[in-house]
Parts: sequence; C-alpha cells; structure tokens
Amino acid sequence: MTVLLCVIIVAGLGASFHQKSSPAGVDRFVAHWVHRLAGHHATLMEQVIRIGDPLPVAALVVGLALGSAALGRWRTVLFAVAGPTAAVFITEFLLKPTVGRTRYGQLAFPSGHTTGTAAEVTVVLVLFLGSAWLTSPMVKAMLTLLGFGVSLAVSVALVGRNWHYATDTLGGICVAVASVLVVALVIDELGGGPYGPPVRGGRGLDPATAVRPLRGLAPHERHESGRNESARAGSAGTGEPPRR
Repeated sequence: MTVLLCVIIVAGLGASFHQKSSPAGVDRFVAHWVHRLAGHHATLMEQVIRIGDPLPVAALVVGLALGSAALGRWRTVLFAVAGPTAAVFITEFLLKPTVGRTRYGQLAFPSGHTTGTAAEVTVVLVLFLGSAWLTSPMVKAMLTLLGFGVSLAVSVALVGRNWHYATDTLGGICVAVASVLVVALVIDELGGGPYGPPVRGGRGLDPATAVRPLRGLAPHERHESGRNESARAGSAGTGEPPRR
C-alpha cells in the first residue's frame, strides 16, 4: 500500500508539471514560509544539502554493503546497493527526462538530492525496524522520526536555497521509498521470505513461527502436541526412542 501511494503521488505530480517550469500554489506557500523562517541560515542549508550529494550517498551505500558482507549477510548487501541505485536511476534517467519540469534551465522533478537521501534513510529503517533485536516501540519511533527528519531537512534546505520546488522534493521522497520497498520485496520473494529459504530439519525457521501451528488447535490437541514434543526432547537427550 505504501508503494502504491507513492506511485500515485509521483504519477500525479509528474502529469501536473509535465514540461513546465512554474511553481504550483503549494510550492509558493512552502517557499514563502521556508524563506521567512530559515532564509538567514544560508550557510547551514548549504551544508545540509551536501548530505544528499552523490559522494556521501555512495559512501553510505558502500559502508552498509561492507558491514553486511563482514557479517555474511549477502542479501542485505544486495539490498543496500540495489535499493538506492534503483531509486537514483529512476529519478535521473527515467523521470526527469520524461516529466521535463525545469527550474533555471535544469531538470528539477523529482529532486535527485532528496531521492538519494530518502533512499538511504529507507534502507536503514527497513534493516533496523525489521531486525529481531530491536523490539522497543519507543526506539523504533525515534529512529523513524530521525530518518524522516533528515529527509525533511534536506528538502527544506533545497527549497530555501532555491534549488528545487517543494513538490520536487516530495516526488523524490516518494520515488525513494517506493523503489527501496520494491527491491526489498523482490529480494524477499526470491530468497524465500524475510528469513530466507528454510533449512532441512527446520533450522532455518524463525523461532517465533515455530509455535504458530499450535494456535489453530483445540486445547486438548495443543496439550497432546506439547506432551509429544516434550517426549521427543527428552528422548533426544538420552538417545532413547520417543515413547508413544
């Protein structure tokens, strides 16, 4: 549903601004308030914009890939590289030439800086929010707010320095989120789900899913199943066959 919503937003904005260079009403409104509230922080905004430069984005991609490779998580390596690469490729080589929206003679929709930043943020959020060791709702919420805060800061700085319209940055965020999530879904599908293909003997199954079949059983059936499991566990430690 998130991917579909992002696609609808990008398609609608792209159709509205096709071969145009003038701002929309919401662009004028946002730019007015950004200039009013942060217009005197030009140096700071330029530093924030650099977060989305190609070199920092590429460095973060390489860092995530190398860290995942060191842990032997090759699907994560593929995800960390393919997600942002797909997002930037779609923005720079497909959407910008197709939509043709310009600002000061430069293709503007979607914003490349926002796409790169939001793609990396989405990759990090998918990896951390989906991890088994991060269970605190408060930490997850703070991490999510921090990630989207970085993307929002880059967007505001781009508007404040007149590099992009606000709708350009919104399009960039939507392209990044949709691209990264689609890459994640494809990798999970090809790899047999988020935990990978099951290993013989059940060792590749997630522990949380190992008890799910018992939930659909009647109380006496769950009791019988649990007793059988206990018998098998006891016989495994003694080398004796399970009692029936």
